[in-house]
Amino acid sequence: MQSSFMLSSAARSTAALCRSFSSGGQRPIFVAATKQHVGKTTTSLALMAGLQKRFPKVGFIKPVGQQHVTVHSETLGKEIRVDKDICLLKEQFHLDHIDYRHMSPVIIPRGYTKDYIDGKISHEEQLKDIEHAYEKVSEASDVVLMEGTGHCAVGSVVGVNNAQVAGMLGASMILIANGGLGSAFDELGEYRYIICKYLHATVVKSILYSKILSQCQYVQRAESCSM
Repeated sequence: MQSSFMLSSAARSTAALCRSFSSGGQRPIFVAATKQHVGKTTTSLALMAGLQKRFPKVGFIKPVGQQHVTVHSETLGKEIRVDKDICLLKEQFHLDHIDYRHMSPVIIPRGYTKDYIDGKISHEEQLKDIEHAYEKVSEASDVVLMEGTGHCAVGSVVGVNNAQVAGMLGASMILIANGGLGSAFDELGEYRYIICKYLHATVVKSILYSKILSQCQYVQRAESCSM
């Protein structure tokens, strides 16, 4: 029941975003969240299904990933590491028009942060890798869907948090908040600063609340009270 609520909400968000594309050109869609494990990938699956009904070629990127798997890159002709969610989306939706190498440009495995602080990894190179990956996927696609990692601030220590990447790429953001009343609004307030810091380029198009089916009317009333 709760997953169905999220899927229907994502479908409404897809329709609204599609209307904005038709009137203002292509902006990538960035799925972010206020916490880990609140439904980013579930939402991405729903959005991808909806977008593929409206656009011939939909691209997908997870700009910054953490848990990775090894896959074969056709264009490189060798094994590479990508975020595990990339495999799910690519295989489930047959995204054959884009290669794995451009779908997961930055991976943060164990020890990555220390290497970054020690100067072994360049901040500029990270940004270039993300921008290059987006350009390649965008060139091959009619619209691009992106999924963040963890919560909005993940990646801050290496200068590539979710809000920063979304802002750099000029994305429209869908923000997912965890279920609850006070806790959900507290989390949204907590991340308002970091999102607003990059708001010059990022537009929050929709906020989805996860696992709140029994509390829907209270969330709606709380939204009205907080406006």
